[in-house]
Amino acid sequence: MKSEEMQADSTRDLSFGKRRLGDVLMSAGVIDEESLSEALDRQKTTGERLGEALINSGRVSEVDIVSALASQLDLRVFYVPDAISAEPETTLLIPGQMARKYHALAVRRDGMTLTVAIADPLDMVAIDDIRVATGLNIVLQVGRAADIDAALATAYTSATAGRDIANAVEGARVELGVEETAGKDLSEQELINKAEDAPIIRLVDLILGQAIAERATDIHIEPTEDRVVVRYRVDGMLYDALTPPKQFSDAIVVRIKILSDMNVAERRVPLDGRFTVRIENRNVDVRVSSLPTVYGEKVAMRLLDRSAFAADLGQLGFEDDTLALFRKGLARPFGMVLISGPTGSGKTTTLYGGLSELDRKGKNITTLEDPVEYRLDRINQVSINNKAGMTFASGLRALLRQDPDIVMVGEIRDLETAELAVRAALTGHLVLSTVHANDAPSTLTRMVDIGIESYLVTSSVHMVMAQRLIRRVCESCREPYEPDAAMMASLKDGELNDTTFYRGTGCKHCGGRGYRGRIGVYEFMRNTPEITQLVLNHESSDAIRALAIEQGMRSLRESAFAKVRDGVTTLEEALSTVTE
Repeated sequence: MKSEEMQADSTRDLSFGKRRLGDVLMSAGVIDEESLSEALDRQKTTGERLGEALINSGRVSEVDIVSALASQLDLRVFYVPDAISAEPETTLLIPGQMARKYHALAVRRDGMTLTVAIADPLDMVAIDDIRVATGLNIVLQVGRAADIDAALATAYTSATAGRDIANAVEGARVELGVEETAGKDLSEQELINKAEDAPIIRLVDLILGQAIAERATDIHIEPTEDRVVVRYRVDGMLYDALTPPKQFSDAIVVRIKILSDMNVAERRVPLDGRFTVRIENRNVDVRVSSLPTVYGEKVAMRLLDRSAFAADLGQLGFEDDTLALFRKGLARPFGMVLISGPTGSGKTTTLYGGLSELDRKGKNITTLEDPVEYRLDRINQVSINNKAGMTFASGLRALLRQDPDIVMVGEIRDLETAELAVRAALTGHLVLSTVHANDAPSTLTRMVDIGIESYLVTSSVHMVMAQRLIRRVCESCREPYEPDAAMMASLKDGELNDTTFYRGTGCKHCGGRGYRGRIGVYEFMRNTPEITQLVLNHESSDAIRALAIEQGMRSLRESAFAKVRDGVTTLEEALSTVTE
């Protein structure tokens, strides 16, 4: 590998700028002359760039192109976590418009040398523009345009959010004259006027932007006696983000109500709404709920970032054997697959991951969701609307007249929905759904408790899985440690022997929390003949659990401890999330 100085000189002299992509790919053995000729002909017709023509014609993948460029030009391949470690001032060295135009991201600065990840390292016009704009020597990395664009969206939002929020709060304090309105009850129109002032609009936009940059799933805006507390839920935990003055409370709430098309004048009862915000070319759906409190209206916002959604089952944390069994269950032509777990445990994401692997062209797949969280191509998604009479039961009854092959029901909550789902599973449909239960064995008894006859439960349900989400140790500050004696004493004999435990010490990449991201732990149970007999005999979930473990079921605790052994999470996180 060349030194950074040699790479900087090479970009300054444009020494490989004369090479063309086709020549590079042929030298690497990725394509032959025939493929190149066909792509060039396609390029003349479609106006695509050569790389796009090769990819769209199916001759080569984008990963192949990146690997060939890295090998032939002696460049490092861009690694997405590198973007996470970039300092905000480094990110902003390349103007945002230029970065998006060239699919380029400033990753690291070392003196007068700037490391830049770029999708096309042969675009010497782009490299020269970046060098002129930054005044620095350029060291290149090569990466997929989609990876760089995703990193750009997060990096630029994160780099500007904290600074801009502080400026927006101070600007709003001055422009809105909060001291003058302190202690006064403002009229509805006065509140609307303040909510539509530029400082409040900017403040709300920046609160949303910072939350998205920090990968928050929820925003809580909570009025207290003397201030407003804005909190973000990141990796399942709430953290204080900022505390605007108390006088901003009503204006912030009204601004959010205006965005959500909610009744601005109604402050006495809870309200619901939703809107979509576009930040850095990302569409984020926001579900809004307001709640009257003694200090004013509290607002909770759920963020559904479509671009951040990953429906790849292989990335959700499954052990290999559990994933194979889950996929085998999804491949059955009929029957019921049930997933259990508390709210926020990733059940819907797992179902989406399963749906994404099914034959969407040859099968009629329909979902009933409350509400639809993410859009999936070639799947009919129906949103529940209880006020309009569109319940899970009525929707499922109508859906079964639509000639479905596969049905996903967001949640089985009542007897009517359960009966319709069981009937569908018994009449030749594959039904995927979720049930609130503590573990996999109690999911079957929960169906009986709802009111379904035990023989119908055992006849229809062929696979049950329970899951939880646990936080991952931050890879940037991970280090070995010894858990305290109380934690070790809670382990059973033989559990986690000879294990090296890891934790995060806290750094800028994880916001000082020691954790970054979450991963699933799973408990998979097949409905074997022996388990069927226990259900028919109305045995307890404990008896079913004991037999399932005897037959090889890996419990949630064991799945979590496997992540501890792999250094993915801490012992404290595993014990706090998965208890028996």
